Amino acid sequence: MSTFKNVYFHKLNVFKRHLSKGTKISAGKMTKLYQRNVVINQLFDDILTNKLKNNSYVIKSDDAQYTFEIINSDDRYIFGKIGRYKDMISFQLRDRETLESSKISKTNTQDLEVFTYLLIDRSNYLISYLKEQSAPSISVLSSLIDNVYGSTQSLFGEVSSIMIEDAIPILKKKDTIGAISYKVAVPSTEKINIDALGLSEKDFEMLQNQKSVQFEVKLVAERNKSAIEDPNKLEQFLKKIMKKTEKIKVSAKDTNEYMQTYNIVGSIITKREKFEFDKDSTNIESEIEKKLKKTYENNKEEIQEYVVNE
Repeated sequence: MSTFKNVYFHKLNVFKRHLSKGTKISAGKMTKLYQRNVVINQLFDDILTNKLKNNSYVIKSDDAQYTFEIINSDDRYIFGKIGRYKDMISFQLRDRETLESSKISKTNTQDLEVFTYLLIDRSNYLISYLKEQSAPSISVLSSLIDNVYGSTQSLFGEVSSIMIEDAIPILKKKDTIGAISYKVAVPSTEKINIDALGLSEKDFEMLQNQKSVQFEVKLVAERNKSAIEDPNKLEQFLKKIMKKTEKIKVSAKDTNEYMQTYNIVGSIITKREKFEFDKDSTNIESEIEKKLKKTYENNKEEIQEYVVNE
């Protein structure tokens, strides 16, 4: 079986809360003292050695209860799962041939859990996260640090997405530019060709109280061809659109990767990858671990450009 998955990249930071002394006229100020990676490694060594039960730890957060499970770990990587409890009322089994339904069997001490996979690079605490529908948010990992060390050492976790402030320099290096899409708002006072909107004059009269009309423009290149082949012209073209809006999305790829979508401003780094595995295999976890490592290592140099080095 093969399927496409989105791999998201995040950074785990750990900080110590520090309250500075106040004065007679001003209160003390709370600051964050961020810890070096060597300290974070010591914390995870402690978690891996002393805090797990059956390779798992229960994370208690404000809204729910989660589980962090270690599958494999060494000095370089931690590969594991993050799961959360799901109500059994909404789930059942159905035979795909007979369409007969049946309840999911479990004991009184078992819960139904939905989970997904993550890979942590212990040299910099960059996280490769396989985002799945209904699975927990990666931000749960910050609560792991809060739970274990918050009350004893005043240490707390912080997970942030790896963001690209300006995607144009990256796009200029790509071999192929695909679709370019953006939204523009036209004031309702301007003359608009209503036939192009698929509206009659009577329909449009009903919209006269609207502040503006918003159009979504999507420029789609021919298959296997780049929309704009000259990188310098791409920059000029995008900057002209940015005079109207910064909400621009561009799909692009290199020769050896799948098409990725970038926001021109404030884009989260994610990679769309093809995962191939036998759904009946007993080694699915091993295959996913290898794929996450390969995806991360292939993109590590680019990701590190947007992370503050310690």
